[in-house]
Amino acid sequence: MAVLAALAGCGTPAPRPGTEAAPTAADRDFGYSEGSVTATQVGAACEVHWQGVLHADAVPRLRQALDAVDRQRCESRTLVLGALDGAVGDAITVGAMVRNRGWDTALPPGGLCRTPCWLVFAAGAQRHMADGPTAARVVFSQIPPDADFGHQTCATELSRAQQLTLTRYLRAMLPPPTATAVYQKLLAADCLSAEAYGPQQAQLIGLATATSGSPP
Repeated sequence: MAVLAALAGCGTPAPRPGTEAAPTAADRDFGYSEGSVTATQVGAACEVHWQGVLHADAVPRLRQALDAVDRQRCESRTLVLGALDGAVGDAITVGAMVRNRGWDTALPPGGLCRTPCWLVFAAGAQRHMADGPTAARVVFSQIPPDADFGHQTCATELSRAQQLTLTRYLRAMLPPPTATAVYQKLLAADCLSAEAYGPQQAQLIGLATATSGSPP
């Protein structure tokens, strides 16, 4: 079922007693073998919810979901990131796609967003983190080893080319002081320690632009 705003027709019969009216949102599933991608629309607010493993096969599925929502009449478009882990190179590809489309990003209550996840989160035009008793957190975890990034060592070791790719990406997505701060935290992470930031801390350094307790 395509992602469509609910249409009210003049000839629509009233629901029978004891039944509920049809919901005003439509969902469409773009899931893949190791992840879930769902596009939703409620009124003029459109979201894509994504969680799972971030790899090359996930990118086209996410692109399809973003394309489906972009064809709708939405006043807001938000990519909501659940538990998401995987390759940094693919995170950068997705982040560039999100920024080029002008989407916002969000971390839901209880969300734990490690490095591949927050690299995507950083691409949002507006970046929202859930606050409160089950606040979302970003974790400056060590870059996981893959074909391009990281090594099988405890310390973070990046080549000059990898450093250049990351710094260019972060500077394109975030204010300069924020880009520098998160890059330094990324370099400091190793297999034994990873610093975690809640909504207030993330907003203070500029990684988040709003929390659930502050206006977007």
